[in-house]
Amino acid sequence: MKLAVIVTEYPKSTETFIYRDLMKFVELGVELRLYHLTRFREDQPIHAFAAPTRGFAHHPGIASRASIRAFGRAAIRHPLRMAALLVRIATGYARTPKIAVKSLALVPQALAIAEDARRWGASHVHAEFAGHPATAAWIGRMFGGLPYSVSCRAHDIFRTQALLDRKLGAASAVRTVSLFGEAFLRTRVAGLATRAIHVIHSSIDVTRIAPVETPPSRAPFRILYVGALEPKKGVEYLLIALAEVGAQLGDWRLDAIGHGPSAAALKRQAEALGLAARISFHGVQPFETVAAAYARASVCVAPSVIGPSGRQEGIPNVMIEALAYQRPAIATAISGIPELIRDGETGLLVPQADAGALAAALLRVHADPDAALAMARRGRAHVMAEFDLAVNARRQIALFGDQ
Repeated sequence: MKLAVIVTEYPKSTETFIYRDLMKFVELGVELRLYHLTRFREDQPIHAFAAPTRGFAHHPGIASRASIRAFGRAAIRHPLRMAALLVRIATGYARTPKIAVKSLALVPQALAIAEDARRWGASHVHAEFAGHPATAAWIGRMFGGLPYSVSCRAHDIFRTQALLDRKLGAASAVRTVSLFGEAFLRTRVAGLATRAIHVIHSSIDVTRIAPVETPPSRAPFRILYVGALEPKKGVEYLLIALAEVGAQLGDWRLDAIGHGPSAAALKRQAEALGLAARISFHGVQPFETVAAAYARASVCVAPSVIGPSGRQEGIPNVMIEALAYQRPAIATAISGIPELIRDGETGLLVPQADAGALAAALLRVHADPDAALAMARRGRAHVMAEFDLAVNARRQIALFGDQ
């Protein structure tokens, strides 16, 4: 099978879940071509396991000769269809003008991708995210392109539902990564109430990760946060919680791995709370470094909140990874997170934006390391049962062929 995959950005250090899928597809015999809609990101590392993706990554630029020619051909052959498409995009995204402009600019590139995928011999197109990648696949299909499927994850459906009825309605298959996402689409997007929506969790190859069998250390008590530093991640509440109970945690340390627009503000907050000496902001790191951080962590925390414009998590992949390493996990009870973190069973759940509850959960792990390890063991077993990469990759491949 030859599969064309569309993403917005490449590489992107926070999208390891996509690259894991792609590498497993290749292992299972799929030939891939990866189209990224924005320019190659020189500022982002490519994790070692994903290095082969460089060999099949392509970027037909918005204003490239191929894109301009593809647009010209489509406009000449189907002028009324093209006019209707442009009007539909402009009116559909009228309430989000930035998305409207970007989507209109995407039209020539989407048509170039469709032409290139056909020439290459692809049999299917898969859009990673229901935002711009799904828009590109939908546009291509309207002008004779290949059947396509869409993976819906989090902000791509929560932020705006504009045109999702069109983009998902025309897809041969729709996948979400959580039951929460499935229910959201069925209730919020016209036409999806009764159609098939496949829930396939983001996954990890648990067999390649050796579980940590030791109880979490208390000296030092190592707290790990991995992820972007942005409002929806709620890291400020973790800092407030640590200011509240730090004295009861003894020799504690917080390692924050990741970067983002909130980085400077969080560093100032740490200084203001008198925590700076115990917190290390490491920035973006290769996955090998992140893996080592998981292995030595006493507890992994994802204090996610519902952010501006409804931005929120689907199921944080960092929590899947933490449980795969058999480390205690604390997260908030929003979106699809309770499908992974079952309170008191596979980890601890707290209300969003509740620093007091977060502080209590940290104390609970610190006070009883053996119980925390037992939860982590159940968490790893849950990941193996429902978030296994090989099983879920095969399920996706079956969808790509179901046209």
